[in-house]
Amino acid sequence: MTAPELSPAAQRIVIWLGETGTRWGLPAVACRVHGLLYLTARALPAAAIAQALALDNAETAQALDWLRAQDLAGRTDAGWTTGIDPWALMTQTLEKRRALELREARAVIDQWRAECNGENPVVRQQAKRLFDLVDDLAVIDARVSNLSPVATRQLISLGGRAARLFDRTIGRGRR
Repeated sequence: MTAPELSPAAQRIVIWLGETGTRWGLPAVACRVHGLLYLTARALPAAAIAQALALDNAETAQALDWLRAQDLAGRTDAGWTTGIDPWALMTQTLEKRRALELREARAVIDQWRAECNGENPVVRQQAKRLFDLVDDLAVIDARVSNLSPVATRQLISLGGRAARLFDRTIGRGRR
């Protein structure tokens, strides 16, 4: 099978996904591979993926292994595929990132609380405000993580539409 032909605009989408992924702590090449599989919406052999993205076999195999380990791609007789829903990558990535960030925040907060005797009152007040924010975000996150991916998608989509409507009607006049 030959590599899928992507227009220059579609190639820029794949590159953008790789760059965006690194900002979220994801491997750029895996994000580019995922983007290619998503945009083409068909099974592709590893060789065709490598050719389309100008990757070597090792890079392609590593990216595909990572995607498979994250349940974001699978292999069939026809080649590698991914789901047609880009929300899966975002949801899984956010969940992993959230768990990491909250765990680290909790460790810092717990250590500070154990050692804060005699702390400057201003520092104590500012730290409390910061830690209250972390606690609030953790509680909100716990509630949101109970929503299904479909409900989360609908909620975000509804919020986006409401914000655009607000911007078109009321928001622009106030700037």
